[in-house]
Amino acid sequence: MVIFVLKILFLINIFVQPTCLQLLINVKNQGGDVMQENITANVSEDTVTLEFLRLDGVYVSQLVDFTNEVEAMKVIIPGEEELGQTGHQILCFLTHAAQADFIAPDAMAKLRQKNPGTVRVAEEDKGWRQTTATAWAGRATLLLSPAAARHCAPAHDKVYLRSADLSRWAPRPGMEQSSYSSEVTPFPAHALSSDTSDGNPSVSVCVAEKDASKECICHLEVCVNWYPCGLKYCKGKPQGGLSYRCGIKTCHRCYRYHYYVRRRDTCLNYM
Repeated sequence: MVIFVLKILFLINIFVQPTCLQLLINVKNQGGDVMQENITANVSEDTVTLEFLRLDGVYVSQLVDFTNEVEAMKVIIPGEEELGQTGHQILCFLTHAAQADFIAPDAMAKLRQKNPGTVRVAEEDKGWRQTTATAWAGRATLLLSPAAARHCAPAHDKVYLRSADLSRWAPRPGMEQSSYSSEVTPFPAHALSSDTSDGNPSVSVCVAEKDASKECICHLEVCVNWYPCGLKYCKGKPQGGLSYRCGIKTCHRCYRYHYYVRRRDTCLNYM
C-alpha cells in the first residue's frame, strides 16, 4: 500500500504542473546595499507578488493581478519613536496595471535559479512613475480585484486610487462601469485643486505643514530594485533558426505616491 501511494505521488509530481512558484532573489540596490526579494507567481489566480524589507524597516509588497489589470502596492511603515510616532501604518495604492511591464505568472512560474546566491542587478532603469491619488477606494477594491482586496485588507480605509483609472478597468461580468465610481469616496474638492481664486487656500504638502493637526498632501516613495519586466528571444539552432525564448529582461522602477491626509501626524513619512 505504501509503495502504491509513493507511485501515485511520483506520478503527480511529474504530470501535474505547479500553480505557484517562489523565488528568493539577492538584489543590489542603487546605493550598493544587498537585500532580498521574494517573488511569488500564482498561475491559478493569475497574479504575481513581489515582497521585500527595506533597510529602514519599511515592508513593501507589490501585487499584480493580470486578469483584472490591477496593481496593488502595499507598504507597512514603522513609526519613528524619536519623532513621537508609535505603532505602524499600512497603506495600499491601486493603479491600472501595465501588463507589458511585468511578465505574466505562467512565464514567471517557469523561471529557475541556477545560482541562488548570485547578487543581481537590474539591466534597465525604468525611472519614476508618479501617481496622485484622488479617492479612498472603499468597497471598489473588492469589485476591481478579489486578490487585491485580500492583499490590501490590512490597510483598512487607507486604500487609495486615482478616479481617472476607474474608466480604464473593464467592468466585471454582471456589473456596470458606474459600479466602481459609486463605491469610492473622493478626497475633498479643495484637496484636489490648486485654484485659490475662490478664497479657499489649497492644501499644502505635509513637508511644509507645521501644524500636526492640519490636513495636507502626503507623499511616499518606493523603489523596486529588480523585477522581471520582459522576455528575451534568441535565434539559433535549437529552433532551426527561428526565434525562441532564451531568458528574461530585468528592470528597476521607482514609484512616487501623493495622497491626502486629514492630519499631518498621520503622514508618518512627512519628514
